[in-house]
Amino acid sequence: MDLKLNLDELVTLRHHLHAHAEVANQEEKTAKIIVDFLEKYNADHIWKNVGGHGVIALFKGKEDGQSIGFRADLDALHIEETIHLEYESKTPHVSHKCGHDGHMTMVAGVASYLKQYALKRGNVYLIFQPAEETGEGAERINKGLKALDIQLDYLFGLHNLPAFPKGEIVSKKGTFAAASRGMVVKIFGKTSHAAEPEFGISPVLAMAKISTEITHIHRTIDFSDLTLATVIHSELGEIAFGTSPGYGEIRVTLRAMRDEDMSFLIDEAENLVHKYCEDDGLGCEISYTEVFPATINSEESFDIMQQAATGIDLNFKELITPFKWSEDFGQYKLQYKTGFFGVGAGDDCPHLHDEFYDFPDSIIESGVQMYAGLMKYFDLID
Repeated sequence: MDLKLNLDELVTLRHHLHAHAEVANQEEKTAKIIVDFLEKYNADHIWKNVGGHGVIALFKGKEDGQSIGFRADLDALHIEETIHLEYESKTPHVSHKCGHDGHMTMVAGVASYLKQYALKRGNVYLIFQPAEETGEGAERINKGLKALDIQLDYLFGLHNLPAFPKGEIVSKKGTFAAASRGMVVKIFGKTSHAAEPEFGISPVLAMAKISTEITHIHRTIDFSDLTLATVIHSELGEIAFGTSPGYGEIRVTLRAMRDEDMSFLIDEAENLVHKYCEDDGLGCEISYTEVFPATINSEESFDIMQQAATGIDLNFKELITPFKWSEDFGQYKLQYKTGFFGVGAGDDCPHLHDEFYDFPDSIIESGVQMYAGLMKYFDLID
């Protein structure tokens, strides 16, 4: 599909976004770069500061038709830029090592495309979402869309995929990416002198049992699909050799391929924590952070994406095994029909969140092509 895009302009945009990387909830400059770009392309309306620093642009067709949304993520990661680039991140200890700079560029490319090939009918919403990496942004954009009375017939998103051929479109029926959440366990006992531990209540044994058994839950419970519980941090007492500790924390990432398995995993993990704390006379508090529902494609959405890709001669691959990483795009399925796909970033591309990763400019066109293919599928453009 010949888009006749100004790819040099899009590459420049991507590099500008990369150079001004900002982490979740701090994407003010990133949002301004996006707004400045969109204002050149005759959007019918641009909403700013939606759900934080989110940006939404509307392009209206000449006739009535379906309303379709394309979503990109604004935020970068707390990872130092260690590779030397002309456009390397100017933000200390922050860089785009997940490719959100490329995702934004591909969605912004739709605006460039629509300036040349105006919508025949319907509406297209370009949605630039903050705080994907922390699992907060999609829920806030959902609320923002509802407050603005924006009705979508379908919302699509993508992620670049290292280790897949460049430009290949990849999707899957059912779960595309796992549900996950951070479990925070605070355990309360009683300090004592290290020479007289019998006069205190130390969390140490309970923490050891919880950390060991929570990691093995998936081996002892019959879940319907892959689940994981990974202890990622623990803290116990103070560094004081004369004191037996009275407080500890365990942080665990819970992960499941199905939302129903996640609910079961949460129950089992909480039961385990309560059991060992009660056995040792300890108090506990459990809370959750960075909550990501599973990203799931219905058969209908998968078929739409497959037909859209093959209809414009893009290579399409059906994924067999879902990704174990999470994407907060799954939050949108609670409000809209959704579809999620990947764009291959190349067999030689470093993995996501790797310090040597840099989004490959050569796949920008493929992402914009796929979005154009979806607009064509819904008969919004010729």
